[in-house]
Amino acid sequence: MDAFLYSGSMERGSDLKFIKMVSGEKKSDDVTLILCTLGGNPDAAYKIGAYLQARYNSVTVVVPGLCKSAGTLLAIAASELVFSPYGELGPLDVQMSKQDNLVSLESGLNIIEALSTVEDRARETFHTTVAEVISGSGGVVSFATAAQCSAELVESMYAPVFAQIDPEEVGSRSRAMRIGEDYGKRLNRKFENLRNQNSMIALSRSYPSHGFVIDMTEAQHLFKRVREATEAEKNLVDKVEDCCRFPPSQLKIECITDEFAFAGKGVTGDGKTDSASAGEGGSGKPNGGNSSAANGENPVPPGKKHTKASSPKTG
Repeated sequence: MDAFLYSGSMERGSDLKFIKMVSGEKKSDDVTLILCTLGGNPDAAYKIGAYLQARYNSVTVVVPGLCKSAGTLLAIAASELVFSPYGELGPLDVQMSKQDNLVSLESGLNIIEALSTVEDRARETFHTTVAEVISGSGGVVSFATAAQCSAELVESMYAPVFAQIDPEEVGSRSRAMRIGEDYGKRLNRKFENLRNQNSMIALSRSYPSHGFVIDMTEAQHLFKRVREATEAEKNLVDKVEDCCRFPPSQLKIECITDEFAFAGKGVTGDGKTDSASAGEGGSGKPNGGNSSAANGENPVPPGKKHTKASSPKTG
């Protein structure tokens, strides 16, 4: 099992560094990626996810801390998602620069949500006014007259608001919002870990804020294969804890295959001690792997029981 760490922002150029490292260090057909990021460039996340899928038969993404935005996009490429207690994903809504403000960012959903809210309020005002005019006149005013009066009122109230909406801006943001969704659909094709099409819609459109916490419980409603980290995976997270809970300001990418093998020594995939390799003398041989003769000790006499060696702790 290969194992890698990616902790930091996802940017173009960083994806190339990571891909080159994986290419040079690949030894197995399966990979575990410890991922910690606040997001970044969706193109970079797609490149990394697509490359891992092309090179490996299984891709396990471990989420030990914050894994937001583009990190969630990369997580869609996984055959399996693994959460530590502090792990969390986030929505896929694209962050864009505010108009006339290059420093601050806002969700691409903001203007679309605002437009939808104004439309709903205008429609509600129209229907309410029509009903009140007819009811207040005791039925003397016809529906046509009431509708005309209501339309003029709604126009005077909301025309200035709609006049401030730039159709080109709305269109560009709508297209930008499709980036994460379209990349996500492509990354989901190989392992199909998303439960259904509604999962992608929920990730890209449904959550109320960009920082919304998608923990393991919430992720289980969106993905098919989600589980808690095994003891081996928790041990590995503890070894690199300084950069896998919160992403550092400077990107950190490492091959941690040896560390993962050491952390998982004597631990099986279900987090239990492997009796074949860790217990009964540790040789994996039948009858407890009795190797006392090979170690220069007297062999166990026939008819007497061999005392079992204590299994190593996995914690």
